[in-house]
Amino acid sequence: MKNKSEKDRISAVLFIIVFLLVVVIVIMVLKTLDKKDEPQTEDPTIATQNYQPPVVLPDNNVQVVDPNATPNPYEPVSVLPGSNQGSSGGQTTGGGQGTATSTTPTQQQVPAPAPTTAPATTPAPAPAPTQAPAPTQTPAFVPVALNSGSFESDTNTGLNIRAEWSAKTVNDTQVEVTVTVFCLHQTLHTGAYNPVNIMVDGQYATAEAKKIDSDSYDAQKTEIASRTFTIDLSQGSSKTFWVNVEWEYGGTYSGVRLDSIECGGNVTLTR
Repeated sequence: MKNKSEKDRISAVLFIIVFLLVVVIVIMVLKTLDKKDEPQTEDPTIATQNYQPPVVLPDNNVQVVDPNATPNPYEPVSVLPGSNQGSSGGQTTGGGQGTATSTTPTQQQVPAPAPTTAPATTPAPAPAPTQAPAPTQTPAFVPVALNSGSFESDTNTGLNIRAEWSAKTVNDTQVEVTVTVFCLHQTLHTGAYNPVNIMVDGQYATAEAKKIDSDSYDAQKTEIASRTFTIDLSQGSSKTFWVNVEWEYGGTYSGVRLDSIECGGNVTLTR
């Protein structure tokens, strides 16, 4: 019997605990439902922090003026569209009450100063090109005539030759010697095949004698050959050399057989 009473007591305690739990749960559910039905109030601090100003779309015809900005004296003042500019008498609206409108003074546009034109700069004159000095020209050498002379043969007939020579300078170290051979004759007929041999200072030259056709009984002088030679002779010096002329006549004149006719001699030149 004692064990049974203890079991009944424990069962009663458990029942009470379960009952209390159920009551608590029911009360919490009811409070939750009441809060859902009540209007919710927003925390003003949170609302202020989350506040975003409305976005105002710009009007192309409205000019927003910054009151803190420094006015530009060169920029004209625009009058906002739709504003009423009052006259001295003012305008009245319905009901007979006059509403005074202020007249906004029109700001005159100050003309911008004309740009200052920079003075034209005069370009500095370009320096004249320096001309190179003209090269010094060496004066042309002027030939100077030196000596002249002649040699003549002697055949004891009316036929002889005469060699005339002349010398002149051609530069500072050389001279030219020209030898001209003449035939001295009366009546004479020769061909052009008779050579004339000329030697000057060891230099030789041969020339074909010119043809002679003469029937004169008077003495005649006919040129038959001429040659020029260049020999060394420095300024301020002198030189002696041999000149010889031979005409290969190869014929008879006045009954005398003349195979060749010669003349010549020494020549001395001084500069």
